[in-house]
Amino acid sequence: MRAAPALAIVGFAWACGPKAPPASWQEHELGAKHATPVDEAGGPVGEPGALPDDLTTLDTAAIDALDEVTVHAALARAQDDAPAARLALRAARLAYHRGDAAAARAIVARAATAADAKSVATELAALSSQLAEPPVDSKVIAVLLPLSGRFAAIGSELRAAIQLVPGVTWLVLDTRGEIEGATAAVADAVAKGALAILGPVGERESIAAARAAAVHGIPIALLAPADGADAASGVFRMVDSPADEGRSVAQLAADDNFPTVGVFAPRDDIGRDAAEAFVAEAERLGIAVTGQGTYDPTGGNLEPDVKEFLNLVPARNPRLAEHLRTHGRKAGWITFSPDIPFSLLYIPDKYDRAALVAAFLPYYNVELRSSEYVDPVLLERKHGGNIPQLVQLVGGAGWNHSTLPLRGGSAVQGALVVDVFAAELGGDLGAQFAQAFQQRTSRVPSTAAAQAFDAATAVVKAQASLQSPTDPRAAMRAALASVALPDGACGPAQMGSDGELHRDPLVLEVVGDVLEVMR
Repeated sequence: MRAAPALAIVGFAWACGPKAPPASWQEHELGAKHATPVDEAGGPVGEPGALPDDLTTLDTAAIDALDEVTVHAALARAQDDAPAARLALRAARLAYHRGDAAAARAIVARAATAADAKSVATELAALSSQLAEPPVDSKVIAVLLPLSGRFAAIGSELRAAIQLVPGVTWLVLDTRGEIEGATAAVADAVAKGALAILGPVGERESIAAARAAAVHGIPIALLAPADGADAASGVFRMVDSPADEGRSVAQLAADDNFPTVGVFAPRDDIGRDAAEAFVAEAERLGIAVTGQGTYDPTGGNLEPDVKEFLNLVPARNPRLAEHLRTHGRKAGWITFSPDIPFSLLYIPDKYDRAALVAAFLPYYNVELRSSEYVDPVLLERKHGGNIPQLVQLVGGAGWNHSTLPLRGGSAVQGALVVDVFAAELGGDLGAQFAQAFQQRTSRVPSTAAAQAFDAATAVVKAQASLQSPTDPRAAMRAALASVALPDGACGPAQMGSDGELHRDPLVLEVVGDVLEVMR
């Protein structure tokens, strides 16, 4: 059984059901969208402003005040006559500012044949120097990771996993876990002629890096656990998200015919994303969501939140209040049988805190499904003549830790765990990767490391399929859009039309003091 530390930055599971549309990656500057619309060929569209009949009356200041649509209209009229070169210079600068370096280069090339080319030769040369990019080296893949700063441990682990994949030169660049570091690393990757980028890890850094990569036309395979990709812009996502995990647990509930479900999640970003996706997918699948609650992941006292979730607040539960009056508070809490409206409960948290949450459930007489057979006579006797609702506990990748059975005790027996990586308990490649990683680092790999290894394998496979293309980065973008792994550390995977790498997870069960693979 692997003893991998659960990473709070990553969630895993089936990518099923509808997802929110991805944000636009086509931005030249972070946080500043340029409003000029473009057609399929990348040219500006719209109504041009007023132009004089004689274009030669336009001086430098007037040309530099023209918007992109109007300057292109003027260029079309001027053909190669003056002031075509000056107009082309303005149009090229605007295209570059919009983030379309390829269009800017084409416009600069056109200016060379204009009648007034000599008058703007120095400015055209300066812009051409800005637009020039080094030749692409098809053997170099840039890897953007936080190798310093507070996320350096994550970066170090993923770097070790990625470097186990041969076949290319990995150009590892430090993002420091910051937006500015990520955008600078993209520029560095382009300047050093990288074919593509793998990473970064953090969600904010990945958004910034994806936008910068789209501007430069370099494909990027993100390792950030957040929904959203855009294959047409060369932005791919290679790892699963907390929302993916929530959707997968809902699918598990549907597959196993659980009619009612509940979710009890930590009040943090990961818990929120997983819970919201779980609820939405369950409702889409026709499953009744009959319990929703949250708890403070930073506080030491979980009891108030647990009582609120289980409707064990006497002021709002008359049956409980009467029971406590009849039996006294000490005996009353021990003997009260709560009304549980769900047959499956999803707790999207890490193994250590999830074990604490789970332990409260039997303490308040919630009957957990801990084995295949439950004696109905004993249950009926325990609950005053009523057979209570049995509840199946389910966790995600954060639960997949060797100490979970010990920490959770009887409360987690029979619990199900959804994850994509089970090391030696999974397939042959998973076991081989786990062994190689442990030899390299003296540590057992996490699921995040296994997914990074598979992402690197997919990138190398896409690179190996290139056949001396005239535009290597465009060819790499197309190759990534259809890449598939027949097998991997996390099993088979296939790039979807949405630009996200999809895979089926494993389902494990807590049996005794270990986790066993169910399917």
